[in-house]
Amino acid sequence: MAKATVPVRVGETLELTMEALVGGGEAIAHHEGFAVFVPHGVPGDRIWARVISTKPGYARATVEAVLAPGSERREPPCALYGTCGGCQWQELSYESQLHWKRRQVQDALDRIGGLSGVEVAPTLGMEHPWGYRNKVHWAIAPDGPRIGLFEPRSHRVVDVAQCLIQHPVLDRVLAALRDLIPSFGFSVYDEATGRGWLRSAFAKVGHRTGELMVGLVTTHEAFPEADAWASALRERLPEVVSIVQNLHPRPGNVLMGERTLVTWGRDHLLERIGSLTFAISARSFFQVNAIQVEALYDLVAADLALEPGAIALDLYSGTGTIALDLARRGAGLVVGLESIAEAVADATANARRNGLENARFEVARVEARLPGLLRELGPVSAAVLDPPRKGCEPDVVGAIARSGIPNLVYVSCNPATLARDLKALCVEGPYRLVHVRPVDMFPQTAHVEVVARLARVD
Repeated sequence: MAKATVPVRVGETLELTMEALVGGGEAIAHHEGFAVFVPHGVPGDRIWARVISTKPGYARATVEAVLAPGSERREPPCALYGTCGGCQWQELSYESQLHWKRRQVQDALDRIGGLSGVEVAPTLGMEHPWGYRNKVHWAIAPDGPRIGLFEPRSHRVVDVAQCLIQHPVLDRVLAALRDLIPSFGFSVYDEATGRGWLRSAFAKVGHRTGELMVGLVTTHEAFPEADAWASALRERLPEVVSIVQNLHPRPGNVLMGERTLVTWGRDHLLERIGSLTFAISARSFFQVNAIQVEALYDLVAADLALEPGAIALDLYSGTGTIALDLARRGAGLVVGLESIAEAVADATANARRNGLENARFEVARVEARLPGLLRELGPVSAAVLDPPRKGCEPDVVGAIARSGIPNLVYVSCNPATLARDLKALCVEGPYRLVHVRPVDMFPQTAHVEVVARLARVD
């Protein structure tokens, strides 16, 4: 078989007209019928683009100049946009962001899921799509030091003074770190040599409570300046309730190690969702957008439509936020399954904190525990699936298909793996896809959350 001709070469400059946005957030155009993907392109733009890589079926290029802007283009408000890798879509109007997120979901269902007859509802957006991030993990480079986020597809640290999508108090944390780290003389970790003590820093804030956690990630425990460090941070940041040190001795790009020490204060901060209060520790997963998560959980509860006293399951329950929300809305019993023991401990503590005796959590893999749990519980009215980005393991999909659970809600942060799993459950399995609703949890980025409701046919 003859090789397909690649009609472009690396370094070549092309005039392109951007056609659409695709999964991952890049714009697509065609040159002599050949697909070219361009980050930071906007549909309708006519641009000069420089080719940076080629593959047999496509090429990638960067925007060299916008010859004629598309109607959806706007001026990005952040001075670091395009250099910092935190956002991908600031040059898109917010209405366009919502439109293309819906299109991403629709395209994934059509192309990957074989579910072309399903209409995706409009994306649920935010009234004020800025300042929503409640946690940030900052990289630190030895020179300077520079503190901020990585450039796209690199490990070069962009020095960030202000971020428009993070909670404003986190800008003040960043300013304090930039001043204090050099004054304490911490040796900053160098990836190339493996030497240095301070690897990175992070902070979390409660949108509803205002409580703040600040942490350092270090290669080893020795921290003789710990008391002075805590005093300096408390003087600069009166909101702080928790100052911690996470130990991460191994090389690699995993953000945090398994052991966290309290330098000062509590080992957690508190946040509220609706009427519930949650403790969030250094390594706990919690949605980065605590404002929009209330709207997300309203959709989940409405789709499940649990009758008072019903039994429900929260599969991949994490720290138990969805399960506890369903429990406080009147479910008779909600059982959460989660394979990470720390998350289950947090979920159990949060159930006690909120006085919810109708929620319990188990450390278990969904595929292994689900059949026995169903035998123990009897009829289960509904279940929520909220897996990580990689979606459900095939064994989990099989266990769900055999479960007999009449109603499912699948919450996903990855339209591609959602579509793959919905194909197995709805095209090849015993469920019908009732409706799909994208939720914008991550404005100014290409990421989208999706809530899908499934009903068992048989």
